[in-house]
Amino acid sequence: MAYGPVVGIAISLFATATYVAALTYHYEVIPEALLVPLAQSRARVPFPPLVEALMLEMIIQLLSEAGARLPSKVGQTMGIVGGIVIGQAAVQAGFTSNILIIIVALSALSSFTTPVFAMANTIRIIRFPVILSAGIMGGLGIAVSIAFLVLHLLRQSSLGQPYFYPPYSIENKNKRDGLIRIPYKLAPKRSVFANNGENNNLKGNTDIDE
Repeated sequence: MAYGPVVGIAISLFATATYVAALTYHYEVIPEALLVPLAQSRARVPFPPLVEALMLEMIIQLLSEAGARLPSKVGQTMGIVGGIVIGQAAVQAGFTSNILIIIVALSALSSFTTPVFAMANTIRIIRFPVILSAGIMGGLGIAVSIAFLVLHLLRQSSLGQPYFYPPYSIENKNKRDGLIRIPYKLAPKRSVFANNGENNNLKGNTDIDE
């Protein structure tokens, strides 16, 4: 699926933060059918959702880093067995809820759906400020984090072009195909994205090599 990495990035960045914001400030957004399981899973947890989430995220990151630095076979075993043992022990000891373990594990797996490994590491780092913002300001903190992230990406460039090109920046010359490309037969001029110095459409152009 073409949008799989995008969905994975969204889950990795905002799943745990949404859990923290919902349990800290926004109980009204939780469906009634989930309130009882959530209350039961957190009945023995002495920490607030923010501390619980940060602690479990740190454990997941330590397991991931340890598995990456061990030999391949030992590292895979360490990640799987360590995650199961520590997760089960943490739930039985009352340090965390089983629902948060599912969410954190899903976030960790979603971060590796990106095609570039370095980008996965960046997402794992950005996740912590988003969780902190959600724990401090709730849903508003998540919105502020998204705004800061988008503003930062808008300032970046790649090979002389804006990182969000073509949606940004939309100028007069590329408004036509900035978001939606019109049918080729209706385009009187060549699109700016395929412009090689000639502004006219390819129709009637006799300079094309046969």
